[in-house]
Amino acid sequence: MTASSIVDIGAGTGQFLYGVVPADVEVTPQARGLGDPLGPVTTIRQGDVAALVSETPLDVRLGRPEDLVAYRDLLDGVAVTAEVPVLPVRFGTVLPSAAAVTELLGLRHDEYRAALAELDGRVEYVVRARYVERTLLAGVLADEPEAADLRDRLRGRPADADVDLRIRLGEIVARAVEARRAADTERLAEALTPYCLAEAPLPPQHEQDAARVAFLLERRRGADFTDAVRDLAEAWRDWATVRTIGPTAPWDFVPSGPGR
Repeated sequence: MTASSIVDIGAGTGQFLYGVVPADVEVTPQARGLGDPLGPVTTIRQGDVAALVSETPLDVRLGRPEDLVAYRDLLDGVAVTAEVPVLPVRFGTVLPSAAAVTELLGLRHDEYRAALAELDGRVEYVVRARYVERTLLAGVLADEPEAADLRDRLRGRPADADVDLRIRLGEIVARAVEARRAADTERLAEALTPYCLAEAPLPPQHEQDAARVAFLLERRRGADFTDAVRDLAEAWRDWATVRTIGPTAPWDFVPSGPGR
């Protein structure tokens, strides 16, 4: 996945690596990567593979939100719009020269070629379900008698009173939500597994997340998959909202690569 911190990468000029693609991929003149101003993206080829790169000053500090957006947008555009396999490289990977990029591609040529072949015709979708807060709390209180008792004892009390009881109530609720999340993540994955090639549970991004799972599927099955997600969202609508992100590059299904 992407690095989230700002990276200081020294002085001079180098090549920022976005990802590895088949050697016959052509980058349009309009393609722009990160930087201020946005720099053109080019390819460096070696045998059957190529790296998507842009020139960058080595003393630039990377990691601004707009840098991460440009990085992801470029690779998602290649994977989805151009319909070619892509191996994302960890954000912030910079090599000192085009020759160094060529050397890397040569050293790992067969590995990259095999990985690209495996991902050909495949894209990623992420499905996230988020609990409806009032429904979640009602369910926890129904399943946890101690939590319901504590809630009743604390009702009407000042917010700064009975701190120990409030801490205990918070612990019970957090434990119950975690157990529900584990079960619902498994349920979501099982419901959508028939439409995909692989799935990868992802960590929650919000305390009310019910499930967050990445799915790798054949591009041609995208409509079937989104129809199945729509059916799931309808079935879960009283207690969770379901959202789909995709298709995108296979961020969660690439093997180890440069900077990964």
